[in-house]
Amino acid sequence: MKKIVIALTALLVCAASSAQTVLLDNYTGEFVKSVKSSNVIPNWSVNALYLDGDVLYCGQGPFIHAIDVSSPLEPRLLSTASAAGMVRQITVQNGYLFAACREAGVYFFDVSNPKNIKTMLRYDPVELATGMEVAGDVMFLGTRQNGVEFVDISDVYHPKHIRMEKTDESQSVTYKDGYLYSGEWSGHKISVFDAHDMSKVKLIRTVDLQGFGDGVWTYGNYLYASTGHHLSDLSYSFADRKGNGHGLEIFDISKPDKPKFISKIGFDTLYWLNNDYWTPRPFSDGKYVACADAANGIYIVDARKPKTLSTLSRVDFRRKDGGKVAVTSCAVGNGVIYASVFSELGLVMLECPDAKPCVKEKGVLPINATYRYPYKTESFSHFNAWKPATDAPVRGVAANGKIMYAACSFGGLEILRMKEDGNVEKIGVGPMPYAGDVKVCDGKLYVAEGTDGFAVYQIEGDTQLRELGRYNEFAKRLGATPACVWIFVPDSKHVVASCRFGGYNYFDVSDPSKIKFLASREGGPGWDKYVCDKADSKGWYPRVRHSEAIFWVNMNDDSVTQKKDAGIVPQLTDGVCLFKDDTFVTVVKKNLYVFSASQMEEKKEGVEGDFSGMPCWDGGDRIALTYRFGKQIRMVDMSNAKNPSTLWVEDTCGYPETATFWCGKLAVPCGYQGLLIEK
Repeated sequence: MKKIVIALTALLVCAASSAQTVLLDNYTGEFVKSVKSSNVIPNWSVNALYLDGDVLYCGQGPFIHAIDVSSPLEPRLLSTASAAGMVRQITVQNGYLFAACREAGVYFFDVSNPKNIKTMLRYDPVELATGMEVAGDVMFLGTRQNGVEFVDISDVYHPKHIRMEKTDESQSVTYKDGYLYSGEWSGHKISVFDAHDMSKVKLIRTVDLQGFGDGVWTYGNYLYASTGHHLSDLSYSFADRKGNGHGLEIFDISKPDKPKFISKIGFDTLYWLNNDYWTPRPFSDGKYVACADAANGIYIVDARKPKTLSTLSRVDFRRKDGGKVAVTSCAVGNGVIYASVFSELGLVMLECPDAKPCVKEKGVLPINATYRYPYKTESFSHFNAWKPATDAPVRGVAANGKIMYAACSFGGLEILRMKEDGNVEKIGVGPMPYAGDVKVCDGKLYVAEGTDGFAVYQIEGDTQLRELGRYNEFAKRLGATPACVWIFVPDSKHVVASCRFGGYNYFDVSDPSKIKFLASREGGPGWDKYVCDKADSKGWYPRVRHSEAIFWVNMNDDSVTQKKDAGIVPQLTDGVCLFKDDTFVTVVKKNLYVFSASQMEEKKEGVEGDFSGMPCWDGGDRIALTYRFGKQIRMVDMSNAKNPSTLWVEDTCGYPETATFWCGKLAVPCGYQGLLIEK
């Protein structure tokens, strides 16, 4: 707790001057009487709010604050605890707080005594933990392009994965009476699941939205959906196009399996890529709705006549120079609406005498939380599957002769051996409790170990690992200790490590006992996992920054030289690998490219086809593509690189990550489906 207090004090000092640059008098309408900054916590970047009785819980960076709001306009800090990464959404149930921390996963807290919050554990979800809902013994996680993850929390100290359900891009989730509603961001829709029984979860309907789907919430017989950029259909009437997608839509869910559109109100048009969160919170028995709409601010919507919505007030936060400040969340108390502002202001109070909180009822709770989806590999598959005894997902693999190291998340590191008959046997385990990723280079093992940073081990025999060095100082540059989850070893002297935020981190590991940080370079939002496996003979290797470019990196002189490629714009799922004769392979928009560092200034043409995913090379004429979002594996014949052909394609029930070849066979880490080994 002492370290947390010191960190918060330092942040408060740093933010004190900048907090004065935000305007608090820019509001309209009679519903809001005043807007006040709260100095109960440091004035910087609050990202999530949840009101539980007289306690307001705030997610601020990697911290959770418990604030006494029994006197609503005079909040008082009770206690603080820390997580990792950035708290995105929070919810509270039965004395426990659950925080979705995006890149760092989910943190559980004991808040039975708000004066002394206790950090319990970290749960490693299938992917980014963005959306959050809890009902009875089940936690629902929106994990972006991977869909919704269902988690058994009947024993809160030992959460267990139940199943995944693929959706377009789950950003936020809400539960009511056995039905789960997922806001699909770029999909412009809501996915509706029958979630009464965990053994029979089923997608039963999708509901179109006029803008990107984000925040969803239920109260009574209504479903509230906040939407944002961009309008899904330009054929809408001029009146319906207001906001270009930004607004609030309300649905009647008295028949939960058939949500009925009631009405929509458009907000101001805005395209704001930073902290573009949209959150609805009905209050005062559903008469009104508070909507946090990113840099548009807070809108108070009159919903007393749900078919004819109107705006009562708006609070717009701006710097004195006119620059916008994003609002990330809101919560409604007695006579006050609390707003979280992701910049110099922090926690803000809107004085609203007519505001009264309303309890979000969950209704009928889900059953069979102890069910586990089997993730079965069929007999006709191209693969045999190995699964760790811990029921943990396989997230990364690395081969060393006939030995395979499998990074199994919270299941740690499993050591496997390929037998003469082609079957696999477990022969040992690693010394670390968490392994997010693993690589082998020149007799050394490199492991991403979550909040313990990354470590380098000397491989001694088949099962013995001797630690040579460790780097665990990410917190010095990224705030509270983040979770290192990806690691890349392009050559024997260097490592690239990723915490999935803060960019790629480059290190000199020529002396593992004295690992030297070299530089940090920009990454993608929440992924930072697409670095080439090996460098070419001159030390160049590419990495992906999705929707922008491939960047070429060289560390031969112990500094990080980076150049932007002129010809390829990769997407979110596109990886890159070394290929023949100092060339590399990537796929972009289903086209396959073979290119080299000597061509970085040139435009390039790919080969058209149905190619998607992260490539790996067998050292001969085959390239394997693992397409995580499409849950698909493709084997490609590259004997003629100008005319590659597909050898076979297989759909999986897991989420295939970057693969490797082991003893001539493709080995794919496929999450809860296990390690898939080519027959």
